[in-house]
Amino acid sequence: MRGNKMSHSRKGQFFILSAVAIITILYFVSRWLEPSTVIDTSYIVLLEEPFTLDNIFEKTVNVVTAADDCTNLDYNLLEYKDFIEDFALDKNYRIYFDYAISECSTSATVNVNISVLSDKVKAQKSFVISWPNGEII
Repeated sequence: MRGNKMSHSRKGQFFILSAVAIITILYFVSRWLEPSTVIDTSYIVLLEEPFTLDNIFEKTVNVVTAADDCTNLDYNLLEYKDFIEDFALDKNYRIYFDYAISECSTSATVNVNISVLSDKVKAQKSFVISWPNGEII
């Protein structure tokens, strides 16, 4: 009777050890089969520069459409340029904001070139806005 209990005890121990060994082997095989290098693209989401460029684009359109006349248009764009260049200094990157207003009377076109430069990214965008309706040409 005593020998029968020992036999069941050893069978239980063998079962537990076998299960642990199989799980360990499966774990190491899965780690071995897993690709050694997984490309991490999450750093792109953490970059602010592309979002900054898009925001500058949207606000430039707003600045152009908000102008009442040609003098006000030029003044608003100059003020906006100074504002975003100061903003860039705080963020440790450079923003180049160049614009040219075509002959202005009752309507005009504004050619805009924006570049955002940092240690990680160089992003740029060029576009033409019609004034006073603010359409992108």
